[in-house]
Amino acid sequence: MQRISRDQVVYSLDRQHDPALEIDPGERVVLETWDARSGTITSEADLLLRPHPVGSNPATGPILVRGAEPGDGLAVHIEAIDLASSGFLAVKKGQGLLASRAREFATRIVPIVDGVVHFGDLRFPAHPMIGVIGTAPAGDGVSTSYAGAHGGNMDNKHIGPGATVYLPVAVPGAGLGLGDVHGAMGDGEITFIGLEIQAVVTIRVELHKGAGIRRPLIETADHWVTTGDGESLAAAARLAAQEMVELLQARLGLGFEDAYMLMSAAVDVQICQCCEPGEFPVTTRAVVSKEILP
Repeated sequence: MQRISRDQVVYSLDRQHDPALEIDPGERVVLETWDARSGTITSEADLLLRPHPVGSNPATGPILVRGAEPGDGLAVHIEAIDLASSGFLAVKKGQGLLASRAREFATRIVPIVDGVVHFGDLRFPAHPMIGVIGTAPAGDGVSTSYAGAHGGNMDNKHIGPGATVYLPVAVPGAGLGLGDVHGAMGDGEITFIGLEIQAVVTIRVELHKGAGIRRPLIETADHWVTTGDGESLAAAARLAAQEMVELLQARLGLGFEDAYMLMSAAVDVQICQCCEPGEFPVTTRAVVSKEILP
């Protein structure tokens, strides 16, 4: 099994990047990932006073998949996410969903012991997830701080161990990268910082020729999840819902009206990230049970 160290990272998903690794379809890869600040936050004295000198949300990669061509799709199976022993949470003065009340900088180093988060005297289960995963777009590169049709910074809690992420291929080789792992994150990521943590991620990558995937689609053991992003919550939710209604129509053979009504009864439209509406795109998801859509 091949391995990519966390020193081989990019801060954008871009066809111009040299590959960190080339693989054949079906191969497993182990990727070491930095936290969202590239390991620069090591104590509670380290505050988010200034931008990172290179960028945030480093993605390990890119990986080129032999035989991948525009119009194909990747199925990225998340087999394991092994978390470091601690990560960090933080507040940045004047930022986040409650920016007007965030009057001070603050950082907390948060241990994770045997899968349990230790936040002061409080204990709750860790929930490993991948914040950034995507492929290189056909045009200009996109910062790993942003989401789009290529994937990117979706901050979707369903992208965890056991999930499969289906991604479009827009350039030869696909240019797959991932990073920004969280040990836990509430929907919305309202401070714009989840429990940021270094990790080791094991994936298996399959190539689906001619799949014609337009946007990321996530499959878990129990659900199908479509994704949306936009400058407003309404725009992002509408996009996730549009992707879901078309999925239901295609898979269940329903007309639009029936699929639309089914969604109103059985599909959840949820917020992924809304930490800085108007400054960073909002990301959303629409979730349907496999009891409805096998």
